[in-house]
Amino acid sequence: MEIHGWNYCYENLPYWEIRYHFPYVCDQFTQNPLGEYAILIYSIAEISMCNEVGCLAVFENKEHPFLVLNAYKAHFPPQTPIFSEDGRYACLKSQIYLPEPKRTICPLLLLDLHAHQFTMLENKYNHITIQNQTGKESNLHLNLCSDTSEAAQQVFIHIAELVWYPFREINMTEHWCK
Repeated sequence: MEIHGWNYCYENLPYWEIRYHFPYVCDQFTQNPLGEYAILIYSIAEISMCNEVGCLAVFENKEHPFLVLNAYKAHFPPQTPIFSEDGRYACLKSQIYLPEPKRTICPLLLLDLHAHQFTMLENKYNHITIQNQTGKESNLHLNLCSDTSEAAQQVFIHIAELVWYPFREINMTEHWCK
């Protein structure tokens, strides 16, 4: 099956088949600015009233797509990921159900597409940008309100200082979601 020029056997992704059992299931596909990675939020369905989420698949190499990340324990609302200018980083809103306290948290997931790693950030920001300061250093620029000129509301995070987890641990939410 081909989606926007990315030919992959999407039918083998976990929970792809729910589209055959439920009406109104959709997908959202986005490429990073350089077109070297693709992000697919798939099998988006309404899991509770006015709450639509799906699973996440990240692919690299458009000529021969390779699945580098498949998140099905964390869920993702329909959205356009926020990318860094160089396409290395992507930021997405997510929802994760924690069975022990029986609650859902809604963190931001920051993906390092080149290093195949991710981190989680508190989701309390209205405006997010990823700025490349130098060839080696990037910053996450977060703003608590939509008025980006309000300096008191701005937060800068040096991406290199964050705690990162390998993509293979994305479905081990109990490990990194403490």
